[in-house]
Amino acid sequence: MKEELLRFFRPINPDLHIEDSDYAQLQVCVSMAEAMARSTNSSLYIIDYNRKNFLYVSPNPLFLCGYSPDEVRKKGYAFYMDVVPADEIQMLFEINEAGFKFYDKQPKEKKLDMTIEYDFHIKASDGHLHLIHHKLTPILLNSNGDMWLALCSVSLSPRTTVGNVIITCKDCTTHYSYSFEGKRWREQPNITLAEREKDILQLSVKGFSNTEIAEKLFIDVNTVKYHKKNLFYKLHAENITEAIGIATNLRLI
Repeated sequence: MKEELLRFFRPINPDLHIEDSDYAQLQVCVSMAEAMARSTNSSLYIIDYNRKNFLYVSPNPLFLCGYSPDEVRKKGYAFYMDVVPADEIQMLFEINEAGFKFYDKQPKEKKLDMTIEYDFHIKASDGHLHLIHHKLTPILLNSNGDMWLALCSVSLSPRTTVGNVIITCKDCTTHYSYSFEGKRWREQPNITLAEREKDILQLSVKGFSNTEIAEKLFIDVNTVKYHKKNLFYKLHAENITEAIGIATNLRLI
């Protein structure tokens, strides 16, 4: 089991040169995470890559699979071994390794601006599987630019399949998606939405029908359907609910 857990940290530098005294500054990080957890429906973690555990776990029962925050914090990455399907554990190993290899090649000044996100299942305490969206971004680096602490947010995924791995960087016009078939990252332009498409998404969030959206925007109902079709294509979504979730995760609306 210990060897399996170490695969979550491959190929991270095993010696980050973090002193025990360095941890004295971290209460402010925990306090910030606690405040954020009170204002979001997402589950929040602070991952410590030096000690290979969780520094903080928020009390969100939906994503803790029957465990308490303290139990998850003490279990560390063994928590995932307990609640993630075995075949998807192997996928997580691959994502972690590919993600950190990509990350290590980036200039130090760019690393804090990067985020990786992907989808996988967890098994709830009642045995049901939930597809979750897992988003991770650095908080602190060591002096060499290696990741020390990262903030992880977990929410229900708007998608229907696992994977969907992308790396984004603040203020960049492109992002990188991971191909499991090719075992490589592909650079792609960021998705952009026309103002009319944003209007339709925002009205859809409020629960308006196609007819109601058409009336509010002074356009024909067939035009609404046309824009929705384009939205589904751009966002790789199958319906408006999925499109809203994906657009929200990508901060497009």
